[in-house]
Amino acid sequence: MLSSVPLLRPAAADGRLSVAVHGADPVSRAEITHHLEHHPAVRLVDQASAIPGTVAVFVTDAWNGTTAVGVHGHGRTADAGSVLVVRHLSDSELLEALAAGVRVILWSHEVSSERLYRAALTAFRGHGDLPSDLQGRLLRRTAELSPSRPGATAARTDEPSPWEIAALRLLADGCDTEEMARILGCSARTVEKGVGALLGRLGLRSRTHAVAYAWREGLI
Repeated sequence: MLSSVPLLRPAAADGRLSVAVHGADPVSRAEITHHLEHHPAVRLVDQASAIPGTVAVFVTDAWNGTTAVGVHGHGRTADAGSVLVVRHLSDSELLEALAAGVRVILWSHEVSSERLYRAALTAFRGHGDLPSDLQGRLLRRTAELSPSRPGATAARTDEPSPWEIAALRLLADGCDTEEMARILGCSARTVEKGVGALLGRLGLRSRTHAVAYAWREGLI
């Protein structure tokens, strides 16, 4: 399991994990809700009345713009992670989902009450987890994006600084430049220069690639 700094706060007043289920398809949403409402450690809440620390579970057949907007929105307004329950996911969609702020991914056909609870708890703690096949695909994808191919400049292996690790985690949470500047206590220009320098030093092609790198290295 890949992890970052855990979130140390109660999920709900009664000690249960607060979870809100999102999804355009009412049948799929009802299935996930059915699994979660029977778990004694879960407190289901309405999307509109989610309390601080609520984990968002997004259920969809495929990654799409609506889901991306929802994940981004949750990352900006909540202090807990997002879980994606999905039927199929391409390599590029996997990178997009991670860059948007998804912490944990579950395949729809592997869903159960206990799996969903563990996924939500992992996201709540600020950790990340992927099915083994997606981890393999992520490693292959980031290797393909690496500048270590013939004719390319080799990436340096310097460890990211604490500031850069914090920036990577904010990128993974879907924060834009202005939000990162506010959280990191610096100017937007400083963020742009810092992230640009990080990408260049590590040989990364984009912010999305940086998020994939951070997952691979266990930084988020």
